[in-house]
Amino acid sequence: MNTKLNYLYRDADNYKMPNSCVVIGEISEAQIAEVISCLDCGEYFIPRQVGLPEKRFDRFDEEVDQCWFELSADGFEATENVSDIDMTVRQLVELFRSAKNNWHDDVPLGGAV
Repeated sequence: MNTKLNYLYRDADNYKMPNSCVVIGEISEAQIAEVISCLDCGEYFIPRQVGLPEKRFDRFDEEVDQCWFELSADGFEATENVSDIDMTVRQLVELFRSAKNNWHDDVPLGGAV
């Protein structure tokens, strides 16, 4: 089994773009809790900082686009799908641990990713 992460991009105008990816291995409840504890305000993270893909809208608008994505505990699901990124659950948790209280929201987006 692998783990599918479902997370959301929401711009300042409240337009939403769902994101997802599959990592190698099945995540435990304790690991989910640890990832959630690493999020800014218990909800926000920057996917590129933890090696996850980012999908926004085709056009970049500096007035409404920003770097934060939303993730919640119910955004993790077991799946038989093959991983679409080269990352294990253990690596994912470690990357979130490294980013905790150190999210880099000052890096310019430079357009759609």
